[in-house]
Amino acid sequence: MQFIEKQEFYNTLTEEHIVLNNYQKLINNTINDAFFESQQNDFNNLNNTISISLFPSFFTPFFNSKEDIAVKTIPQKKINGYAIVIKEKTDVDNFLRTEYSKSFRSNIKRFVNRLEACFNIEYQMFYGEISDENYQYYMGVLKDMLINRFQQRNEKNNIIENWEFYYNSTLKMIHNKQASIFVIYNNSQPIHVCINHHFNNLFFVSIPSYDLNYSKFALGNISIYKLLEWALNNDYNMIDMAYGDLEYKRRWSNLIYSFNHHVIFPKRSFVSRVIALIEMHIIKSKNILKKYNVDEKVKKIKSFFRKPDSFKIPKFTIEENIKVDKSDFIELTVLDNEDNFLKKLVFDFLFKTKTHLNDITVYKNKSHNDYLIETKASNQKISFE
Repeated sequence: MQFIEKQEFYNTLTEEHIVLNNYQKLINNTINDAFFESQQNDFNNLNNTISISLFPSFFTPFFNSKEDIAVKTIPQKKINGYAIVIKEKTDVDNFLRTEYSKSFRSNIKRFVNRLEACFNIEYQMFYGEISDENYQYYMGVLKDMLINRFQQRNEKNNIIENWEFYYNSTLKMIHNKQASIFVIYNNSQPIHVCINHHFNNLFFVSIPSYDLNYSKFALGNISIYKLLEWALNNDYNMIDMAYGDLEYKRRWSNLIYSFNHHVIFPKRSFVSRVIALIEMHIIKSKNILKKYNVDEKVKKIKSFFRKPDSFKIPKFTIEENIKVDKSDFIELTVLDNEDNFLKKLVFDFLFKTKTHLNDITVYKNKSHNDYLIETKASNQKISFE
């Protein structure tokens, strides 16, 4: 017999498009609007304890409950969510002027302009329709990007560990307008891919990643800017960037929210009451440990013992504006070159010099591991050890 049932509210809502049947009604308290209401009452026959984690505080819950059902709420410490609340219908430029500082707006425009000045950039949203071929391609690209990103950070990635679930579920959700895939391209090559989920008037930015070679170009910020523009044009009330503390999320958020844990049990059952008390004690104990940063110490220990990955940055030196005998070099096509770290250095050069990719030439030394980036006005020599 199962005495306690563990459930997770947030990802069930976003990734499965399901509101757990314990909730009769949800109010989005940021805009004081009804988000969800059920006609069912599944609590009538509740016989065991239910423990529900990651309930976002921007919802006010109303439970399917009778007098003999108890609901206890415990905060989940050190887990914050980040969101952009859209209070009125407007365009993206007016929204930026209303919600953000002049310096922030200038930075976002600079990010977009710099990316578009250096590459042939296009943007595309797949929502409601995508071919099987395109779906397989973009999901494969996103998976590779996630693997590379978390190898670089030497961190565990739950998305990759559960990739089969995401791969098998997202296509149908796109066709049902419950999910979307947003892509940023350079010369038709994806450099940023993001899976989003849609539920009523909430837009969830769920699984973003990018080509590490473009790390100078703030693709996370540019993606949020473009997704905000799309959400404003399609009457959404909120863009939720989920939990996970990242700098670009903090910059964009006009709402930073917390999460709660709900423990629900029938009061008539002595066993259920005891199990509920034990569960609440465990949750509160975890909060105390987080207060003393035990969770961060455990994470560091796990990272230390995790097997090092193959992501290694080679040693190199850079010389600028030097005289070079180009007879020793052969010309390369940068985007087709397999040396990803060379791509990154070339793209860093484009960012620094505000030069378009079409306006540079890249050469490789015939006998040494040296490269030359050349424009009409300057050059840069890269020497790998």
